[in-house]
Amino acid sequence: MQFAHFTKTPRAALLALPLALPLVSACSSAPSKSGEGDARHGDEDVGIAAASLTTEELARAALAALGKVEGRREQCTRCHDVNRTSLRKWAAHYSATMATLRDSSKPAAQRVNQLRRNPNDPGSPFVPDKIGFLAGGAHFGVGPQVNPERHPKTLAQSKLLASLFASEDDYASFREKVRMPIDPTYERLTATEYEAVLTWVEQGMPKLDELVPADGQPTTCVDNFADLKNHARAMLTTGWAAVNRDNHMPMFACAAGSAPLDCFKQQYNGKDIFPDAKTTTYGSTWAAAGTTVRILRTWAFESSFWTRSSADGRFVGTGVSSGGPAGYHAAVSDLAAALDPAGPRTRDIWLNASYDPSFYPDNTGFLFQATPRGLSICGQSLLTDPRTRYVSFREASCSGLGSNSLYQTVGQQIGDNSLGDRFVVNSAWVGDNGGYSVQTDTQPSAGPDAAQEIHVLTGGSVDGSGYRIGQTVRVRTPYEGDTMMSPTSKLLANRVNGNVNGQDMQLGYTIRRVSATMNDTGYSFVLGEAGRICMPGAKANFSYDERFLVTYHYLTRADFASDADYAPYRRSPASDIYLADFVTGEKLRVTRMKPGQFALFPHFRSDGWLYFTVRDVANRKEYVAATDVALRRPPTESP
Repeated sequence: MQFAHFTKTPRAALLALPLALPLVSACSSAPSKSGEGDARHGDEDVGIAAASLTTEELARAALAALGKVEGRREQCTRCHDVNRTSLRKWAAHYSATMATLRDSSKPAAQRVNQLRRNPNDPGSPFVPDKIGFLAGGAHFGVGPQVNPERHPKTLAQSKLLASLFASEDDYASFREKVRMPIDPTYERLTATEYEAVLTWVEQGMPKLDELVPADGQPTTCVDNFADLKNHARAMLTTGWAAVNRDNHMPMFACAAGSAPLDCFKQQYNGKDIFPDAKTTTYGSTWAAAGTTVRILRTWAFESSFWTRSSADGRFVGTGVSSGGPAGYHAAVSDLAAALDPAGPRTRDIWLNASYDPSFYPDNTGFLFQATPRGLSICGQSLLTDPRTRYVSFREASCSGLGSNSLYQTVGQQIGDNSLGDRFVVNSAWVGDNGGYSVQTDTQPSAGPDAAQEIHVLTGGSVDGSGYRIGQTVRVRTPYEGDTMMSPTSKLLANRVNGNVNGQDMQLGYTIRRVSATMNDTGYSFVLGEAGRICMPGAKANFSYDERFLVTYHYLTRADFASDADYAPYRRSPASDIYLADFVTGEKLRVTRMKPGQFALFPHFRSDGWLYFTVRDVANRKEYVAATDVALRRPPTESP
């Protein structure tokens, strides 16, 4: 895919942009200690200094660099929806970060640690989502591309950062971890562009509302389950849960022919291999009344962002922020190792990737972001092979899709062949590495220009080889993002960025029906509204029978019966899993975490068991757990 990076525009839009911008990757080589290796345009970055611009010229120059107004470049908007909400959020994070860095009353090491995912752990990684706009200029360092006369704010910021780190190597490591865009195919801001952004942000982003309108932002949400109930009835016999059941897909930790509620009951030396959470001290409160939560795995590493599992529930993938081998920032845990009494009882496959695992519903393939080949898909046979310890994504059963959007969701049509058409969907998104850097529900960032990008994979085989993105279709969904696709690709769940009484807030979820039509040139897609679900939460996942929508929510006073009940959580936040039932219209709180425990990233496996991650921040423990809550709901009536 090719994207326009530079166009002719009125003078006011270009005053702070470089006069000539050769299309050279900003991170084709590693950064040097002083920043020389990051000079994308060097001496050619000779735009007019931000200090000489009028207020409107400055605003237009900053917004053009960020991907808005005339003359815009797309290195930011390929991954983020740049609008009032996202800009104000990044500005707030930037201001808080700079206040910390400039606080000379605190030791330098303490100020630096505030930039980490877990400020209380000096070994915790640096994360860009905490520092806002600073991530757009962190790559510079104190190098020759930062001119003292034309880029005084950028230079002062770089000098401050350099002075706080214990060594040049530590400073270089920070810059490498947080600099944005992370994708090497997207150019980073020049010093002149960043100076304009920095100056505009520190002036309070004047002209923002005028130049970035928010017309048509939703202000209300009303539940609508009627069509969703009909959809769930139809999927009872035609969805992926039914197909996998009819194909006798073996489900992990289930005896042949047994009911799903009888799974996870294996024992070793008279003890449950997957203990009931109620029998543990740390998990004694986790299960809602009438349900069971099983502990499937305790991780020896610290995970990062999403957790997802294969359709059969055997493999659990996640990003890894610390505790893994050098150079590998993702892992897939093979839960089957726990059932081998002669084995090591754990098996982790290390991946040269970063985050956002996805598994296809037919149990044949998986994807990860930020591999050496961008977004990559591999055959699941690579994971079942007991010889696999590491995945480079250059294996014969892997295909590089060449796109790094930092976020994706997948679906697969049920066809008359062994593959069916596979889709990958991107949209505006908000990062939520819960428990450490985030402890409250994030505000959706989708704006008036938000859209879904639906990529059609073609040319592949069952083993994962030969895939490419054969077609990409962009469909606008204003103020809707953080999209998740249902297993059959028939539904999309979008978080809604609303505004009530002048305050931006999430207004639940819009569920969209995906109408895919094949023609001579490929697919066309229409996204009609199928329903609304008004509840708080993060990105939401569908069950394989497409009856349930599941998410997680950071607890507030509204989740408790009294101030006394809420008091421990005010001091030590937590999050719980929430479920919406399309058939009954109910919204259920699925878990009951203790203060300081975060239930995150829920997702279903094919038979209805619901997996999720628990981060126990106080005790620095992470668990993979599963609940049978969906299996205990009243049965779906036939259509």
